[in-house]
Amino acid sequence: MDWTTLTASDLEGVMTTYEQELATVAPSPGTPDRVGPVLANLVAEVRSMIATWAPNTLSADATKIPPGFKAQALIIARWRVLTAIPDYQQEDGRKGEYDSANAFFLQVAKGIIRPEPATDALASTVPTEKPAGVQIISAPGSRTGRARMDGI
Repeated sequence: MDWTTLTASDLEGVMTTYEQELATVAPSPGTPDRVGPVLANLVAEVRSMIATWAPNTLSADATKIPPGFKAQALIIARWRVLTAIPDYQQEDGRKGEYDSANAFFLQVAKGIIRPEPATDALASTVPTEKPAGVQIISAPGSRTGRARMDGI
């Protein structure tokens, strides 16, 4: 499956016209708008959450995420863009959507939700949780003994 990139035009689908105008106001002289850096950071974050589960694979293109994760990622991007605007308050429904999207990506990081493999898939380089080498396994504790038998 071909993975997809997040673009500013994708974000327009989840924001009102007024919010889009606010998002393009320059936050500082060196940054033309808020959207580009927010999307780039979010893509890197989503990819790292996918990579934390060792069996998952990633696209060779570092700017792509699975298409099934795009809607959740756009909800998070919208929240991050709009919370960066001073004195702009979002409604509670959007806060709920943002919390749900974060919960979704936490499940991705735990391996509960798995992405579809990309057509240009690369294996994850994150080490597994189990250390390589010898595992020490001990026997269960004793069930009998004077202290455990109540004087029988």
